[in-house]
Amino acid sequence: MSDDPVRGADVPPGPIEEPRVGLLWRVVVVMAAAMVIWYALLPLVREPFPEDSQFGAARWATAVFVTAAVVPVLWAVRRYLDRRPWDGLRLTGFREGWWPFLVGALSWGIPGFAGLGAALALGWVELVPRAAVPELAGHLVLLAVLVLLYEALPEELIFRGYLFRNLNTAMAAWLAVVAQAALFALFGATLWVLSTGWEVLGERVVLFFSIGIVIGCLRVVTGNVWTCIGFHVVFQVTAQAVLGGQLFQVRGDEGGFVLALAGPFVFGVLVAILLSRRDGNWRERVPDSV
Repeated sequence: MSDDPVRGADVPPGPIEEPRVGLLWRVVVVMAAAMVIWYALLPLVREPFPEDSQFGAARWATAVFVTAAVVPVLWAVRRYLDRRPWDGLRLTGFREGWWPFLVGALSWGIPGFAGLGAALALGWVELVPRAAVPELAGHLVLLAVLVLLYEALPEELIFRGYLFRNLNTAMAAWLAVVAQAALFALFGATLWVLSTGWEVLGERVVLFFSIGIVIGCLRVVTGNVWTCIGFHVVFQVTAQAVLGGQLFQVRGDEGGFVLALAGPFVFGVLVAILLSRRDGNWRERVPDSV
């Protein structure tokens, strides 16, 4: 035992930091894996299933596959390239995560449904349900599960979980928000260009970058990926059910309706700050603990 009065005999040795792959290469690996999963493997998963309905076997197969593929890939990258624990990504358990999820859902829901209510009250639009109320409620639940598995959980775990966590070790949180939003825009716009053509590039880059900024800010405010997932689920369920025409038909000024739903992207972060009573750490780099 050491007699060094500075170190002390009872001070245990600290954890040994194993060498890990550089940040740039880790980002490249995860982005490439995401593109392979969504663009190369998903068509193979869909191929055996006919597109029979909006809640048919093809949609369920692809939704389950995406989550089942993303989680182990990120676990492996986290374990063998990052050499850091999984919990550093801040996808917490239910006991800690239910409230951040609700904060995220309300951050979209409060301004979003307020805008929707105003558009309906002012007569800008009319929503016509495509099914009876009990059937509509069941379809909304199914749609929420599909959105969670196919988009919200895997995308948020990649961009606001893994990529933000790693970028925030090298740059301030506000800059990490911008960087991960740029990567999110690159990912989303690339998928759209590959599937529909170059004419959608400008529109999709702006759309995905804006969404990435807002949800990235939610990640900083609450420090929990479930907030991002909650926001993403409510946003996409509303967009697909209403704007996508899956469960409702929109009659009237659709442009005014879209404008009315822009509220969450203007006020969503403020709602999250008020509900969580936190405003986040925007300037400091946060080490990724061993």
